[in-house]
Amino acid sequence: MEAPDFSMTGRVALITGAGRGIGLAMAKALAAKGCAVAIQDVDLDVAQAEAASICRDEGQAIALGGDITDLSLPPRLVAEIVERLGGLHVLINNAAIQSPTTLTQGSVQEIERQVSADFIAPILLCREAAAIFRGQRWGRIVNLGSIQQLRGNADMMAYAMCKASIENLTRGLARELAKDGVTVNCVAPGWVDTHRNRFDFASEKDKAEKGRRHIPLGRIGEPSDYAGVALLLCSDAGSYITGQTIYVDGGMSIR
Repeated sequence: MEAPDFSMTGRVALITGAGRGIGLAMAKALAAKGCAVAIQDVDLDVAQAEAASICRDEGQAIALGGDITDLSLPPRLVAEIVERLGGLHVLINNAAIQSPTTLTQGSVQEIERQVSADFIAPILLCREAAAIFRGQRWGRIVNLGSIQQLRGNADMMAYAMCKASIENLTRGLARELAKDGVTVNCVAPGWVDTHRNRFDFASEKDKAEKGRRHIPLGRIGEPSDYAGVALLLCSDAGSYITGQTIYVDGGMSIR
């Protein structure tokens, strides 16, 4: 029996919202295995700094800016990556907006903004990537969901609804693209210590206590906890996994 092949040499990946957090951890994991990565982020300065860091470590990376709520962005992103890196093999839809408002309190404009970023933009990126992946008969799509798609969340209802829709998109697209050698999966994080979530923790002691109280494994997740699953799903090692949602949440989803 041969060992699993986690090599990404010769592959090109786009990771949205990858200037920080989970997206950055995934980008670094792929780059370390030989993948050329395009780090997209609304904060271009941050994306450029992280791309430069990967290049200093002898990886290959470029930085791309743009606001994911701009629905003209997806085709432009893909076209630029193909031009600069010579192709595209992996799409990780990581960028999202999380607005802490109930459905009745949130404005129509804010709901539209979240739906654009958290659902429509990933759809458009999947469409652009799928056209390329079909032609080369190889591709990987990883959509970032959330434990909220399972539980629902009255205080972030638009976000939770979009993530539930992402899970459904993943299953449907996996069926459509399977015959073309393309896998589509969803990674659903739980509570993670990222820049966006740090308002949840008053202190390191509070963070540790919340981890012990709410998560079976007893700790809040770190971005690095998502590197391994990204590498599995994006490499040949994960070629027989498609249409799945993998909860990487320390066990929160089993409570």
